[in-house]
Parts: sequence; structure tokens; C-alpha cells
Amino acid sequence: MSCSFRSAAVLAFAALASTGVAQPTGTLVASNMDAHTVSLVDIASGTTLATVPVGQGPHEVAVSPNGREAVVAIYGNRASVGSSLAVFDLTKPTAAPRVVELGAGNVRPHGLAYLPDGDQLLVTGERAQRVLVVNLRSGAIDSSMSTGQATTHMITLTANGTRAYTTNIAAMSVSAIDVPTRTVSSPFQVGARIEGLGATPSGDEVWVGGNDSHEVYVLNGRTGEKLATITGFGMAYRIGITPNGLTAVISDPGSEQIHLVDVTTRRIRTTLSVPAMLPAEGGNPSPQGVSISRDGAYAFVTLKAVGKVAVIDIARGTVVKTLPVGAGSDGVGYSPLVR
Repeated sequence: MSCSFRSAAVLAFAALASTGVAQPTGTLVASNMDAHTVSLVDIASGTTLATVPVGQGPHEVAVSPNGREAVVAIYGNRASVGSSLAVFDLTKPTAAPRVVELGAGNVRPHGLAYLPDGDQLLVTGERAQRVLVVNLRSGAIDSSMSTGQATTHMITLTANGTRAYTTNIAAMSVSAIDVPTRTVSSPFQVGARIEGLGATPSGDEVWVGGNDSHEVYVLNGRTGEKLATITGFGMAYRIGITPNGLTAVISDPGSEQIHLVDVTTRRIRTTLSVPAMLPAEGGNPSPQGVSISRDGAYAFVTLKAVGKVAVIDIARGTVVKTLPVGAGSDGVGYSPLVR
């Protein structure tokens, strides 16, 4: 089903008020591709804590396990090629980020995932067809693993940090990585222009979005066997799966929608129409980046064309509020850190 911002948001606020359910709290980190900045926002109040200039074309965001640090990949744009990471101390939101240079051989960093120790970060090197393990304390590259697959783009990690997966857009494949041994398995062949990616906490299932096929493929995380195909998308661009493994949140700029999908049944439970959420904005808001709160209660989805982030109550399937960020908002990360 779909719902408008006016009806859903009013009902959500009424429910919060009448039942005493707390509103979402924490800190939001959003990369603004067009503004070349990163926004840090207090979720409860909607206050922008800082808007920090970074390099050209910031893309994906990752937040450390303890919530005190965030990393943004400086991917670049058509005019420049990025090769660095911006590391933010979220306890000091107005401070300039520390820059970690990855070197000329590791241009176009994109997908990010913290390892459980909070000191190491997995980074996809799109042009190099590699996954790097970066030690954020020293700034050194600990390991560099070749996928051998063109356009290694997004990355996701199991809850225990032992297994990672990448989408390789041009190669039409998914790479599986045994993180402790730094071993890349033979790729899973999936289909054309796959990009969006999420894994269940156990890694039993990997969900992959097909940009051109308008489908989501559910793969066996060990063998790559295609377990199911879910239809009904314009473009399943980004996929986030809740920590309990029960709900997938899928942004769909192709249809201007956000979908909440039941992982067990593989059925779309709720569909939110994004233009209806923002009737005064006009045009197409373009939902893109997805992040989920640590307790799995809320999802945060960037609305790239209008410089906002939608905050979604996952259980109720409603939009609680929207938060202002910057132009071309793309990647997004959530920290439980309360200001």
C-alpha cells in the first residue's frame, strides 16, 4: 500500500503522543554529492549540528560500532577522481575530518563497512577491482583483495564480520569474501547492472538489486544459488536489512517509492510514495541511500533531489519526519550518539 506524508506523518505523530513511544534519537551523517559537504544532524530536534566541506563527490557513509566515528568515501565526480576517506569524530561535530589517502592505485573508493573491532574498515576500490582493509588508526592499508570483477561498487558485511559481499556492476556478479583469511571466492553470476546490496545478519541470504531488471534477487550467501526473485520495483537502488533480519528497506528512485519487505515471506509489506510525502517540493525527490537504526526501529533514506532524509518507523510503515541535509544527498549513516 502507499500513504501520503500528510496522512501518515500525522498518524505517526499522534501514535507517538498517545502511546508514549519515544521519537527516534541519535545523530545522522549524510553525504551531499552536489554540495561536496557532509551534514551532521541531531535526529530528535532536526537541528543541523554541522555542515562540513569535504572533497568532490562524497558518496557512501559508514558509522563505527561504538557510534563515535563516521567515514565518508570521497569518490569524486565527472570533473575529478577521488582516492580518499574523510573520518569524522562524531563527538566533535564541528571539527574538520581527518583525511586518509588511499593512493593513486585505489581511486573511486565507494562501498564501506566497519569490521567489529571498530579500527578497521572495508573499502571497495571501484576502478582497481579490489576490496581494501584500511586501518583507520594508522591510516595504512592492511590488506588489498582482488575481486577480478569490473566495477566493484557496494559492500555489505555479516553481523559477526566474518563474511563480506560486493556487487560488481559491469561484471554482473557478486563477490564473497572470507574476511579473516582475506580470501575472495569465485563470483556469483547474477545479472546486468546489479548494484543495491544487503545481507541478512547470518549471511544465509544476500539480497541484490537489479537496476535494469526492476527486480531484487535473493541469493544463498554460501553458494550463490538464486533462491527467489522479487518483482514490483522501478529500480531497487539500495537495500538495508534490519539487525533482526526480518525486514528489508529498499529505496526505489525508479518509481519514487520506499519499500518495506518481509524477509521471511519475501513479500512487499508496505510501499511509501515519496512525492506524496513532499507535495510542496514538486518534482521527483529520488529516494536513494538507506541506513537503519541499531535497534531496527527506524530507517533513514536520503531524498537526493530535495536535500532531505526521510525517517521511517519500520513497524508502523510510516514516515515520522524529514530532516534537512544538503544538495545531492546520497549516502547516509546512523549513530546512536545523542547530543
